[in-house]
Amino acid sequence: MKMQLRLVASIRPGIQFREAIRHAEHGEIGVVQAGDIGVDGDIDLDRVTRVTGIPNPPNPQTLAAGEVVLQCRGQAYRAAVVPATDIKLVASASLLILHSQPLMRAAYLAHFLNDPTTQAELRKMATGATIANLKRSALEQLEVLLPSLDDQDRIVALGETLRHQSRIEARLAELRRIELRALLEKCAEKNRRRVNASGS
Repeated sequence: MKMQLRLVASIRPGIQFREAIRHAEHGEIGVVQAGDIGVDGDIDLDRVTRVTGIPNPPNPQTLAAGEVVLQCRGQAYRAAVVPATDIKLVASASLLILHSQPLMRAAYLAHFLNDPTTQAELRKMATGATIANLKRSALEQLEVLLPSLDDQDRIVALGETLRHQSRIEARLAELRRIELRALLEKCAEKNRRRVNASGS
């Protein structure tokens, strides 16, 4: 079954800051920005910029655990589920915030948005000559595949398994490169010793 996104999720924009967002060491509010969403669709809370207050609006709507944030500028539109945390979080204007309805799991929505086919569709929807911008009104028209909740859970679980497998494979490849470099250096050192020994 396909449904327009506006029928299964509400969408609101992030907060427009009038000035550059500067980190305050003891700031009690975390500002989630586009760069805080990793390639795996996770929010790196350790990187989130902290601020002491938000001048405009005076009472910003904070992010709730289970909401989905989506990058809305540039060529990549990565999505992530907001994790449970003790930190008060808000989203900057580089993000759109999606609150899914009971028919759709937040994790499934993030997975669907991050799917390469959906990403291609989002790029078509974006407008702007210099910096592409994905507008809320366009995103609301996106048609979402909506399986049963059980199937959504299975899809999310499989997606997480594949991401975990990819991380392991990437780590193994890195270890092999390190091993190869060590072997090269060992062989080079052995050759230097051989040359020095023959010349002495």
